[in-house]
Amino acid sequence: MKSIPLLICSAVLCVGCILLAQDKPSERVCEVRNVGDCGVTAPKPIYHPDPEYTDRARKKKINGNIVVSFIVTSEGEVRDAAVTRSLDKDLDKQALAAVRKWRFEPALKDGTPVEVRLSAELTFRLY
Repeated sequence: MKSIPLLICSAVLCVGCILLAQDKPSERVCEVRNVGDCGVTAPKPIYHPDPEYTDRARKKKINGNIVVSFIVTSEGEVRDAAVTRSLDKDLDKQALAAVRKWRFEPALKDGTPVEVRLSAELTFRLY
């Protein structure tokens, strides 16, 4: 019987987020720990495809979590994605490729779109 990969992908939004861009450079940069800090709302995911298991990882029965840190731009796109907790080099690449495709409604500060740094934990499980 062939194993079917089950990917569980959950984003931890606005936990340890950092407000990266301000309209006015003179405004202080606020470190956001919880949704609502400094008047910042969390970005809302609108497109988030799951990463694909690689054949090698499936054969080796690799299971576990990868954490990816990235910036959601004021346009809702992902940039500067990087693995902060690795699992396997091939699965890390798959996780990064998937996260780079994600799209969001941007975070807002006082009604204006802003950039925030987020972390997402992607879980790879074979059942």
